[in-house]
Amino acid sequence: MDYKEHYRKDAREFDYWGKDQFSPTEKRRNQTVFELGKIQPGERVLDIGSGRGWFSLYAAEQGAEVTAMDLSEENLARIKAITPSVNTLYGDACDIPLTDEQFDLIVALEVLEHLVEPKTAVANWTRLLKPHGRMVITVPYQEVIRYTLCIHCNQKTPVNAHLHSFERDSLIKLLNHHGFWVRQTVLFSHKLLSLFRINNLLKWMPYKVWRALDRFCAVFGRKYSYLAVISTLKDH
Repeated sequence: MDYKEHYRKDAREFDYWGKDQFSPTEKRRNQTVFELGKIQPGERVLDIGSGRGWFSLYAAEQGAEVTAMDLSEENLARIKAITPSVNTLYGDACDIPLTDEQFDLIVALEVLEHLVEPKTAVANWTRLLKPHGRMVITVPYQEVIRYTLCIHCNQKTPVNAHLHSFERDSLIKLLNHHGFWVRQTVLFSHKLLSLFRINNLLKWMPYKVWRALDRFCAVFGRKYSYLAVISTLKDH
């Protein structure tokens, strides 16, 4: 099956918009990304692989001019129905159908690990970022790719459709090679907080207190779930 058809079918088969879809751990992940994004009113934001639109909808609430791009027409229609001011664009991260437009902020949140050719995608994004714009990428950190046997084609299939695993240095190298300069890297969502259900027990804790606890967990090893990288264009 063509990967574009895969993601179209995925959105039809699974409901990502039902009640209580975000676990306490996912909510903390989202809060961390919101903090890193530093969205300002009036900024132009491109959300690549917007999925269920949690970042696009938040950015629109902050007064940004948002374009949500995805391979699921169903997801894009839902985003538009919730917040009509969000521009929606059906498109592939490796071949974005925009020509003359540029953005103050580009986000690709847990997207690169799904792409067959992440190098092609990153090379494509340089032309879309304004000279002094910024890009936020998040990926699972040091993920061990696991496989299962597809019941339809009898082929080895990666769980969660994750094709690549990233470390800090490998992601920095990828971005540097394609014209980006990495300004900041952040590890977050320590696995201990999920393993011992601390995120569930402390879900009402203020975000800043949770984030301090998340950082403290580094004393038990760098066992974080996510890596965020914030970059700008090299020439600027």
